[in-house]
Amino acid sequence: MISVEKKKLIINSAICDARNVSETTLDAYREISINAATILVSRESKELMAGYNVTMNTAEVTEVLKDAEIMVQNGSYKITNGTIFSKPIVLIVNGSLSIETKSQEVLDKIIFIQVNGSASYPSDIKDKLPIIKVKGSIDSYPGDAIKLKSRLTMDKTFILRAKGEKYYVKSKVVIPDKDLDIALLKDIGATFITRKAIIAEGLLEEALPLFDENVDIKIIPNGFAYTSSQVLNDVLVRKYGDKLYIDGDLTIEPESENALDKLTGLKVEGTVLINDRLVDKFHNIDPEYNDMEIVRGSGIGDRAFLTIDKRILNKHSEGMRIYDCGIVNIKEDISPEEIEEGLQFIACGVINCSEEQKSAVESVSKDIGLINDSPKGKMDDLKGLLGGSDKSDENTNLVNAAIYTM
Repeated sequence: MISVEKKKLIINSAICDARNVSETTLDAYREISINAATILVSRESKELMAGYNVTMNTAEVTEVLKDAEIMVQNGSYKITNGTIFSKPIVLIVNGSLSIETKSQEVLDKIIFIQVNGSASYPSDIKDKLPIIKVKGSIDSYPGDAIKLKSRLTMDKTFILRAKGEKYYVKSKVVIPDKDLDIALLKDIGATFITRKAIIAEGLLEEALPLFDENVDIKIIPNGFAYTSSQVLNDVLVRKYGDKLYIDGDLTIEPESENALDKLTGLKVEGTVLINDRLVDKFHNIDPEYNDMEIVRGSGIGDRAFLTIDKRILNKHSEGMRIYDCGIVNIKEDISPEEIEEGLQFIACGVINCSEEQKSAVESVSKDIGLINDSPKGKMDDLKGLLGGSDKSDENTNLVNAAIYTM
């Protein structure tokens, strides 16, 4: 009888459910390698796999009942009193989880929660929660407060609908309009729990009782219009006027010069990203700001993929600033000297370039995940870096899946 050599099994997955793996499956392979962010096992399967050649490369091995339902949610997920689970649940959230329920029946149905992102819940249910593991941030807020979004910009509608309660706003409360009747909030006993409050100067004394002494208070000077991070241009000045309070960063590009000439007042809570040619003109308006960075030319950002060739670079005589892009490909028709003189990369995921270009790219880059000069297929190279092994041969069975059940 001819004996058949057993193969090797390689599993690459985000979640590998090995709770019900059988002895038959384990015995079918000479070796099993599991590469997963999370591996779920039962008491029985854990003991069974210990007797076989099983290798686990994982951040988390969690023991779970065999009959529990695995529920995976991507994005934002909320558990409330109205949430219904028909059987015991293992909940995995890739994103943000909000737990608002005070119903013990809902929580009792959940065996285990894993969050790859952020989680928030009221402090008074903390001791009633199931096992919860969070790879990210946890926000536990007072149980007697009404939770709002992480940022509240107050307007007339909110004031008219408000109750005499505590309101929890994780990040900040903004009161930008000096004409708002916030006395109504004070009269009904409304208060706010938050980290920061940004208040129009004319309302400062009236608004302070709404916040406790631990809140960081910022003041919008009289005559200034409030707005968040912006690129300075004529449209911005037409909309908000010539005195700006920027709650975030302000980008001043070569095309911003006309708008900059119109400003008479400026306060920036974040960083001013400014073209070097406009620095002197910027200081002429006596601005207030936290930090300044000199940047090149025109900005291109917030792209999943971006390819830069010499034709595009030549269109921007003052240079290009590439920011917040996922994957940037630099064509080989751009020389290292042209990269150093005309490009700047900020907060991008991956920059693909040639070996000759790499040192130049490094010299003009900040907060870049990977600068890749591989001569091979660049997407294939990236795939290898982000995932587990993708090598297979006739003696190997390879499984690539988001969720895999053994």
